[in-house]
Amino acid sequence: MRRSSWVLTGSAVVLVAASAVTRFTVYPAMHQVPDDTKTTFRFEGTATLLNPAALEKGDFGQAFMAGLPVNLDRTIEVRDTDGRTAVISDSAALAGRDGTKLNTTESVWAVDRRDLTARPAPKGSGAAKHEGLVVSWPLEPERRDYRFWDTGTQKVVPATYERTETVEGREAYVYAVEASGPLADPATAESLPPALPRQAVAGLVAALPADQQPSPEALAALPETVPLTYTSTTERRAWIDADTGLSLNGDLHQTVVAQAAGEGGPVTLFPVTDVEVQGAKASVEKQADNAATTARLLWLLSTGGPIGLLVLALLLGLLAVRSARRGRTDSTGQSREDASAGAPAQQG
Repeated sequence: MRRSSWVLTGSAVVLVAASAVTRFTVYPAMHQVPDDTKTTFRFEGTATLLNPAALEKGDFGQAFMAGLPVNLDRTIEVRDTDGRTAVISDSAALAGRDGTKLNTTESVWAVDRRDLTARPAPKGSGAAKHEGLVVSWPLEPERRDYRFWDTGTQKVVPATYERTETVEGREAYVYAVEASGPLADPATAESLPPALPRQAVAGLVAALPADQQPSPEALAALPETVPLTYTSTTERRAWIDADTGLSLNGDLHQTVVAQAAGEGGPVTLFPVTDVEVQGAKASVEKQADNAATTARLLWLLSTGGPIGLLVLALLLGLLAVRSARRGRTDSTGQSREDASAGAPAQQG
């Protein structure tokens, strides 16, 4: 075999190996939550909150900041990775449109870097225990229901697939999550009073619209010091990119309501928080751009790159075969000429 045939054949073998490495090593390594992930998604909407300054003064007429325009910035940041496990900080900052800080929360989770389900928390990570999904959807989402962790009630609820829509030119699966029950989030529960004087409760109730107030009889039956319990209700909807699993858009309605025990069951007293927000247009557009870029990269690593390398390897293989055949032809022709030159002349 000619030297050029060996070179072409060797190059073809290298390209086949590169194709396999790209598809089965590089692609899986890239198709997971990166260890330097840090994204912030902004929601816009309104909130009804207790007014701490008015409560401190005993000014119950101004006890609620109702319909306050707000921004909610949710930041997801990878703190550490260990194989398939990512330790993720999940923080939310609620602020007025003028930038006034209203509330901040932060949770730490240990999740699988590909399907985003719960993973055992690495030692010392501080990750909270949970089940199912909590920060987002798998990198390869499906048209089906998932199990989702509700932080307010600290329980698993269904994330129901509803439909498929288009968001900024991207195909998106829409999932709905609903959860309601006793408030169980430790950070929120510890910030709320376990009891209030009946006079304070009556003042807060009086500041509400009439159709939201409990009956005078229920209030009169309350003890002088009213033990309080709290319920959490969450309604959220997520638009998830069908190709990458990135969250393109979302809306959230979350309430925490104070209750007291009554003769006929729990008596709803007043809202502690009532936040209703939707994805800001700029954040939705940015997420769609990120999804498009990510999808192109993943296609290149999973399909385009490996196939291109295989096609090139095939072409080099064909050239190697052609070169080998040409070499054999040249060798055979040369041998015949040599044989003819060395044969004795026939006698006439």
